[in-house]
Amino acid sequence: MTKIIGSIGGVALEILDKLIGDIWYSDKNNRMANEIKECIRLGDTESAALLELINVFKQGDFSQKTKLLDLIHTSENRDLLNVAIRLFFSVATPDDFAKIDNFLIEAEQEIVSVFVSFAEESLSYQIIPYLLGLMSIWEDTEIGEDISFKIGRMIGYDKATYELCSVDELGNEFIAFCKDKDLEKYYYDGELAFPGHLTKMLIEETMIARFSSSDLKNDTIPSLLSIWSGIKCPADYYTKVDDKIAGQVIEYVKQIASMKWEKGCKYFYGHKIH
Repeated sequence: MTKIIGSIGGVALEILDKLIGDIWYSDKNNRMANEIKECIRLGDTESAALLELINVFKQGDFSQKTKLLDLIHTSENRDLLNVAIRLFFSVATPDDFAKIDNFLIEAEQEIVSVFVSFAEESLSYQIIPYLLGLMSIWEDTEIGEDISFKIGRMIGYDKATYELCSVDELGNEFIAFCKDKDLEKYYYDGELAFPGHLTKMLIEETMIARFSSSDLKNDTIPSLLSIWSGIKCPADYYTKVDDKIAGQVIEYVKQIASMKWEKGCKYFYGHKIH
């Protein structure tokens, strides 16, 4: 594979950095046409393909997920993989997880770390067996600790959030935890995925930040709501919450509440994932 270098790398880095640093994949109507043309002009076909896929997914066409998987399996661009792996979790169903397993077994530490950090955004407990598989490979490393923490957080096993647990211990806790869960559905924070649950948490945390004159201490919920709805949340991590921001969050929650949602489902820019 030809690696992107020189001016091509600069253009790609600028575009990908923006996506890496943001809580979503840009406005629904932003087709990123200029960025795509520039990438094509400079021969950066990988970044162009990724941006095209984001546009396609925003329209609710998830039939091209195989092209995203191809990018993940073949790219050597770490910044692109950072965005592509997160995008994968945004649009993947549990059936898609196995399609990335071989890639993870051979992936470098940095890429595995990206995978672990975004795993919770899959909203599926079926990702946990894959995390356990990774932990068996990386158990004696910092990544092993990160995986233990991630699984503990996802299944509410508090011990794993402050202490490194073994693969067997976490596996047993996972089995017990899932006895009353429908693994074909999507969950967040132990509840069936539903914007109403997330907006309640968002308002509570916004009000706490407002009355303590501090920053919002959550970026996952604003990110999920923005990606699900295709409407960007007005506040995220490190946003200084004042009366203006608090009012914008309230209006944002009203917008989200006016949309049609089903409990236990996952969405991408207003389209149900299937």
